[in-house]
Amino acid sequence: MTEQTHSVSETEQRLLSDPVPKLFWRYALPTVLSMLVTGIYVTVDGMFVGHYLGEQGLAGMMLAYPIGAILYAVGSLIGMGAAALVSINLGQGDRDKARRFVGNAFTLALLSGVLFALLGTTLSPHILNSLGAEGAVLESANSYLFWYFALGVFPILSLTFTTLLRNDGRPEFVTGVLIFGGVLNIFLDWLFIVVWPYGLAGAAVATMMSQAATAGLCMYHFFSDRTRLRIDLEQMKLTLDNCFNIARVGLPSFLMNLYLSIVLTLHNMAFLWVGGPIHVAAYGIVSYTEALFYLIFEGIAFGAQPILSFNAGAKRYDRVKQARRIGFISAAIIAVIGLVFIYSKPDWLVYMFAGDNPELAPVAIEGMYFYFWGLPMEGLLLVGASFCQAVNYSREASILTAAKLLLIAVLLWLMSWQFGTTGVWLSLSITSTLLFIWMWFAIRRIDRQHM
Repeated sequence: MTEQTHSVSETEQRLLSDPVPKLFWRYALPTVLSMLVTGIYVTVDGMFVGHYLGEQGLAGMMLAYPIGAILYAVGSLIGMGAAALVSINLGQGDRDKARRFVGNAFTLALLSGVLFALLGTTLSPHILNSLGAEGAVLESANSYLFWYFALGVFPILSLTFTTLLRNDGRPEFVTGVLIFGGVLNIFLDWLFIVVWPYGLAGAAVATMMSQAATAGLCMYHFFSDRTRLRIDLEQMKLTLDNCFNIARVGLPSFLMNLYLSIVLTLHNMAFLWVGGPIHVAAYGIVSYTEALFYLIFEGIAFGAQPILSFNAGAKRYDRVKQARRIGFISAAIIAVIGLVFIYSKPDWLVYMFAGDNPELAPVAIEGMYFYFWGLPMEGLLLVGASFCQAVNYSREASILTAAKLLLIAVLLWLMSWQFGTTGVWLSLSITSTLLFIWMWFAIRRIDRQHM
């Protein structure tokens, strides 16, 4: 126990005194890798579905996934809310309070999983019907969602504890666990889609079993003697104050993930309104591509979070600003690289997800040209919102994300009504550009309060 006490104290001291660039890359690189591996869960599902279940399978999955993504939003709320509060309290020297946040996060994750298992398996068919799904697409999408929600406690626990474990000074171990989960997901996709043709239900079970393995490996750390944030029955007892604070600080992460789910759903509805199922399938290819870059942006944001929160708690705002600056520059560089690749080789991306499909390819490629020009603003917005959350300015982060939801809904309706499918493709980048301007002024106001 003495050895562990020393290592934990050393981790805290490094967060406060090591050069910020060194700290940033120590946390950000494995976190980005972790997020990319997490992207394998979604991307590999898309590849197997596109190649073995075809255009109909892609359309069914695109209708179902945004509904099931509520589980990831809840996991992010609990995980990021608790992680930021744990880091802030460790920065203030209050380990007992930090430990209670970890225990309460575990209980909240369990209760949330049970609640969504009951609600999701019951309401999914009605939600799909309201979106306009019918026939074979409706049937396959519903089978996917049934297993997604029935086993939904696993992704909630996985997101919660990968975030907490990263904050407890073990980002490299988290990366290893997520790599294992990604490889397991590939194997299970092959098993449940190719060997045993269970269709979209097989894709859902494969993802949930991989999330279960990831959650178990990360949770073990917090029930062992290897951490001073160990969970026991006393720490698991919920208090209203702890739950409220986790929800308050985690709300921006919830909205960011919910935003993704709602944006996917709104795009699907708009494409069914002014286009057809082939546009939904094309949007599936575009959104899988976007997800890879979005996860890199999330990795940068999550990697910076322990540095930002700990130093904010320790009143070292100079180090907070330095870490934020590195995060912005990194996101911008990744976005530019992504744009160059997408606009130069869009046919590669179509083939990756749908194979040689002469009807789908031109629709998807045209969509990419209209959709991705706002990618740099997307990355900067995500890092900026995460910065506000990490330093306990959750109001600004929540306003930013909520405004994005409202604005994209309005623009999707106006643009699709005026310009058809072209307007649908353009809406997100216009939204991101407008909100980037607002975010820039919000961050300047926060900086002035710390001068």
